[in-house]
Amino acid sequence: MKNSTLLFRSLLIIILLAGGAHLFTYAAQNNNSIKVNETNSSTENTLPNNETDYIIGKWSVQYKEKEFNGAIIYDIKKEGNKFNAYTHAYQDAQGNSEKAKKSKILIIKSFDGYKGKGIYKIEYQEEIYDVACQIDMLDENTFKLSYEAYGYSDVETWKRVQ
Repeated sequence: MKNSTLLFRSLLIIILLAGGAHLFTYAAQNNNSIKVNETNSSTENTLPNNETDYIIGKWSVQYKEKEFNGAIIYDIKKEGNKFNAYTHAYQDAQGNSEKAKKSKILIIKSFDGYKGKGIYKIEYQEEIYDVACQIDMLDENTFKLSYEAYGYSDVETWKRVQ
């Protein structure tokens, strides 16, 4: 083998080894910083926030549909950095109530205390659809949830129960 060929191969191996070591070190440092950020952000988001946490609690929505005439009570809980609403109870027009299976119906992904955005789960012909929705607080005990999907739009008024 010629000396120049041996020299170039040796340099190539040294460059590959050094580059690999630098790449590995960079990836390890970057991975650690991501873990630290995830830990900090999840800790921050579970802390109480007086500007947004007032939405936690039970909320009633009145429905006057052919299939159901009454109210559904939802329970909004804070889970991580999101608020999730679960069905809590059904009330008919005469005031009789029945416990509901705790199904997740609403995921509020962002909420600043006045407005929010999320995913509302709508059941139609025994299928469940995830639909983007907007939340507009009217006061601390009432908000409007609006959505539009597949050419159908609606606005629901949620009123605090507890």
